Order: sequence, then structure tokens, then C-alpha cells
Amino acid sequence: MHTNIGFYKEEEMIIMLNNKMFSELSNNGKHIIREIYGHPKDDDVVHCRKVEDFIKPDFIIEMNGIEHFISMKSGSSEVVHQEYVKNFCTFLKENGISDETIETILLYQYGDGTLDGTGKERIEYNKLRFILSERIKNANTELNVNKDFVLNIINRSIFKGVNINNIEADYLYHGDTDYGILVSKVQMMKHCKRRDWDWMDNLHIGPLQLRPHARYIGKPIVKPLSRERLELYWAKYYADLDYISKRYDG
Repeated sequence: MHTNIGFYKEEEMIIMLNNKMFSELSNNGKHIIREIYGHPKDDDVVHCRKVEDFIKPDFIIEMNGIEHFISMKSGSSEVVHQEYVKNFCTFLKENGISDETIETILLYQYGDGTLDGTGKERIEYNKLRFILSERIKNANTELNVNKDFVLNIINRSIFKGVNINNIEADYLYHGDTDYGILVSKVQMMKHCKRRDWDWMDNLHIGPLQLRPHARYIGKPIVKPLSRERLELYWAKYYADLDYISKRYDG
């Protein structure tokens, strides 16, 4: 039976924090609580529970009646979000993105010269990038010209998810019970508002590169729905989180 290591590590975090006085926490636990709550008293009690819904926050930390929602990542994957590409394109269209750019995303996703994945030949990645290079350049210009739109995509992909009624994560935690990096939404947004990613020639929105979950180049399509899923990928995500945690207030 497959075991999800991420869920296991989340449970470990909850056990480490739940129903503990601040003075009873490990050094890492104390660091997390100080970063979130400032300067707690030794006898302040921390409560922690799992978020049951499949949304961006994984668990809730509460102390003195104040709750914060935490999204936890423990693996090495730099994929921060997945959804069906056509749902994503609908969201883009609702936010004023042109049909030409949406078509570029679909051509890049399916890699077979069609907008729906019905082509007979799937093109190898480097050749596809060359064929679509001018279209990708134009799409990147449109997708990144409005910084508020970029921040909206980052919030949707990392903190909130696709449902507008979802509860947002207040913090990202990357690590385990022994060590981790904690970044608040405020810190993340300050960083992404300040930075530009104009140097990136891959199809991207801010730091998030768009790519298909599976290309199936030169082999049969095993899971058709995998070709429909779009990944948003943040290269060097862990290193950037470490930088953000040290350089920005919030």
C-alpha cells in the first residue's frame, strides 16, 4: 500500500505542537511559534489540528484564541500547484488574458499542434520550445505585465487554491519536525512584488513556470488525464523560501 510521506510528516508536526506549553516545545517548535506569535509566555498553550478539507492549508495553529493556517511541504518537488489546464485557461480568460496567449498555453501543454490533445504526433520538448518561441515570448509579456495579476496567480497557486471560498494559508512551512523554513504570505507577496522574472524564457507567470504534468513523448499515453493537468513549477523553490524568510519582514 502506498504511503504518503507528506501526510505522515504533517501528523508528526501536529503531534509535536498540539496541547503543549511553549516551554515544553522543541527548539524548532519554539522557533515556529515565535515567528508567528512574537514573544509568548512559557505557560502559553499551543493547540494544533489538521485541516480536513483538500485545500492549501494543511493544519491550524492556535494560541490564546488566535488561529493561523499553515501550508506544509516536506518533499523535494518544486511543483507548487496543479489543475486541469482548461480550467486554468478559463480563469485566465475571466481575468482579461487574450485568446492568443491562451492558445499558446494549450499548444505548449499538449505539444501536438492542437488545442485539445487530439494530434497524432507529440513533439519533443526542445523542438516545441523552438517552434513556439515567438508565441511564448509574446505570452510571457502579457502574463507578466500586470504585477497585481502575477500576485493574484501566486496567491491562487500557493495560499488559496482555485475555489474563491477557500480558506487561505497564512504561512508556508517547508521542512519537518527537526528543521524547516517558515514564510508568511506577507513576506512572499513583498518578494514577488519587488522582483521581476523577465530573464526567464520558459512559459511563466512571475516565478511560476507552466508545464504539463505528463508529455508522453515517444510512448503510449497511459493516463490521459495526466496530459490535461497543468503544473505550476517554481525552480529553486526551497532556496528562494530561505532567502525570503531572512530578507523580508512580515
